[in-house]
This record gives sequence, structure tokens and C-alpha cells, in this order.
Amino acid sequence: MNNDILLKILQLDSLVRFLDWTERVRIHLYRGEKFNSTTPKILAAYEWIINENWEPPVMHYGEDRFQYFHDPELDLWVETENYLNYFPEYKPELTKLIF
Repeated sequence: MNNDILLKILQLDSLVRFLDWTERVRIHLYRGEKFNSTTPKILAAYEWIINENWEPPVMHYGEDRFQYFHDPELDLWVETENYLNYFPEYKPELTKLIF
């Protein structure tokens, strides 16, 4: 698996929160070549990122310790929990990953 795409899975999870903590750890270990298996959710996210050619938005933590992504069209920083409200076209596919 490509480490860049695995990183994108972690970034996507920061926006949508579909992985549990063990899956996040598994990706970190896989990227560090200390583990060599994944889960169906990780594989589904991996394929989705490739098929959609998805690129993560710029993100940062604010002084309030919340994580934000940048919406370049509005030139606005938005809390990550609102990501799917700004990109509803992804909602049907990504909500499948959550469950």
C-alpha cells in the first residue's frame, strides 16, 4: 500500500471520523513497516481516495484546540466536523465507511 494514500486515510478520518483507534494505530504501524495487514474500512477508504482522486484540504488546530480545514472557495476556516456539510457530494460514500 502506498504510504501517501495511507496518510490521506488518516487525514480523511480527521474530517469524517470513521476509523476506531486501533485502525488508526494500524495505519501508523503499517506506514512504519511494523505491521502488514489492514481492515475492510481501511481498504474501502484506500479505494475511495484513489477512485475520487481525493486530496485533503489544508488543516490546522486553532487556539481553541479544535481542528479546522480551509475552504479555498470561501477563503474560510471551518471546523472539521462540518466537512460533509461543505462537500455533500462525498456524504453518501463516506457515510458508508462510518458504519
